[in-house]
Parts: sequence; C-alpha cells; structure tokens
Amino acid sequence: MNFAEKLKTLRKQKALSQEQLAEKIHVSRQAITKWECGTGLPDIANLIAISSLFNESLDSLVSEEKSLVSKNEFLYESRTEYDLDGKKRIDLKVGVAHEIIIEKNADEKILVCAASNQLLELSSLVKVKIIEDRWRMDVKVHRSAKLSDTAAKEQLFILVRIPEKFVADVELSSHVSRLRIRDMSFGKIEFSGKAEEVFVTNASGCMEFDTNSNLNVELDGAKGRLCLNQIHATSKISMKNGTEFCLENAGRFTRFVDSDSKIISSRRTKKKHGNAPAYRFGRGTERLEE
Repeated sequence: MNFAEKLKTLRKQKALSQEQLAEKIHVSRQAITKWECGTGLPDIANLIAISSLFNESLDSLVSEEKSLVSKNEFLYESRTEYDLDGKKRIDLKVGVAHEIIIEKNADEKILVCAASNQLLELSSLVKVKIIEDRWRMDVKVHRSAKLSDTAAKEQLFILVRIPEKFVADVELSSHVSRLRIRDMSFGKIEFSGKAEEVFVTNASGCMEFDTNSNLNVELDGAKGRLCLNQIHATSKISMKNGTEFCLENAGRFTRFVDSDSKIISSRRTKKKHGNAPAYRFGRGTERLEE
C-alpha cells in the first residue's frame, strides 16, 4: 500500500473528511486531495503531523516510497555484475541493511546493487566480493568500519538480481528490516539472521527462515512452501491474490498469528479447495485465522 492509499485509509478509519483532516494538520483541503491522488507527497513537517495524528510511524507511512532500488531513484548506487554460465547455489552474506530485494534478472548475469540516498561515499563504504566454483557462488557484501550498524540499518538498500535459469538454491544471511522476494521461481531460499518484514510477490519455490525474531510475512500471488524455524517468536502471515502456500513449523513454540489472536489448531492439514490457499501446520504450530 503506497502513501496515498494509506492516508485515505487512515482518514476514513478516523471518520474524517478531507476538510477536517486538513484543518487538524493546518494545510489546505487541496493538499489532502493531491496527496490522496498520489500526485505529490507531504514535506517532512506534514509527514510528522500525519504520523502524530494517526499514531503511525514515519517508516510505515512511506515504506512503499522507500522501496526504490529497482526504479533507479536513489542518489547513490554501487553496482557489481558477474556472468553466470550454469546453475549455481548462491550463498549471499549481506550483514546489516534496511532492505534487501531479490528478483529475476533478464540476462545471464548476477547483479548486486548497493543503494542509498544519504551515504555519499557509498562505493567506498560498501564492496561486493564474489567467489565461485563449479556448483557454488559466494557473494559477500563487505561494509567499511566507517559505516555503523545503525546507519546501515536505516540507510542501506541491497538489490540482488539473479538469472532464473541459473538459480539452484539461495542461502541468505542478514540482519534486515525488510526482505522482498519477487517475480521469480527458485528451488529454495534459506534465510538466517533477523528480519522484521518479508514480502513475497509473484514468486514460487520453498522458503525457509531460521530466525528468532518476530516476522510479519505477506504472500501475494506466491506458490510453494514456507518453513519457519523459530523459538519463542510470533509470525504474522497475510495471504493475498491466489496465494497457494504450504506453511510449516519446525521450531518449538512458533506461532502463526493475526490481530484477533484466535487459535485454530496446533496441528492440521487443509487441502486446496477451489481458489483457496493450501495450508499445512507442523507439530507445535498455532495459527490464528484472519
């Protein structure tokens, strides 16, 4: 959901007209109309006012606008490309970043792009090292000691594009706020580390998450299997638009939950019926229906 859609939704939830909202944050009704139509964005002062009024973080308000890597709208970029000539197992080590995007590349090269709007010396702060053998490729994103974990988590975006026909499996280790996997088919993507949000869009394959962090997962037009290996963690999972995913739990005390916190079952199988998604719950799993 982009900013225009979020603003309109938040306004209607508060039962406010455009004029009433404009009065509360001291702008014109025309400004509200422009923002809700997507023809402009508020400045930082007005974003803070909207954030305070609706009790929403700035990050949640503009998260869609911040996902710009594939649109080439960052001020600073550092790109590394490497030719592939056969199917590889990709081992990707990123470290700390705000967002990682994994998507299909149209040609026969793997592309790793570091991007930021604030890291002026990005090319010297972030380097990519690639080592390959016959069946495997190790891709490591090195950070300079000058780039702190805090700055990387707030300001560093990583885009990875992989030729679909050359992907066997992908191992990704990182500490990231947001992970996006989109528009590609793969055998298996295995994530280890910490993540806060995961978005899987128009993608198919097996995904496994080895993490003790709480996850918000959104599956949109996705097909395959999702396995969560967690301990004492909460996963909120949303399924949209023809998603056909099998959910599994391999860790003790993992819970799939929603906002109503209604436990369906600790172990059950549900086969696909018509266009409905297919779920499978492992032992010890709790899922809360949306």
